[in-house]
Amino acid sequence: MTETPARRRFRALINLLFGYDGRLSRLYYWLGLAAAWAITVFFAAIAEDVTAGTGDIGRYVVFVFIVGSLVWMHSAVTIKRLHDRGHSAVWYLVYGIAPPALFIAATYFYTNGTLAPASILYVLSFAGLIWVIIELGILPGTAGPNRYGPAP
Repeated sequence: MTETPARRRFRALINLLFGYDGRLSRLYYWLGLAAAWAITVFFAAIAEDVTAGTGDIGRYVVFVFIVGSLVWMHSAVTIKRLHDRGHSAVWYLVYGIAPPALFIAATYFYTNGTLAPASILYVLSFAGLIWVIIELGILPGTAGPNRYGPAP
């Protein structure tokens, strides 16, 4: 029995959002990020209705599910894009974790009234985000096959 085109596309979408193997072009990187955010926004929009009557524990469980799903999809798409650029998955700590972590730390300092460290951390997080956009979203991947597979 042959696989239908619809099933093949669905499998490709699942691999795009949840798989960690292979490489990803710039176009599919941006499409993957857009899909991850669209799915997250969809679940966040219906979260209140789903958790009605469950109390705080229901909201916490749904929050963890939504954030965990976003992190999983973001990491899958970003790691495949890193593979296309010739980097290992360890670089996700720099590209995927560092800019938001710096932003969260900056916000913590800002809310506690220490503006000097907050300002520095905000600038660093913004610079990191610009670097990620250029490195993963604009620059092309390595030409031809690399250790992560054939060119996308």
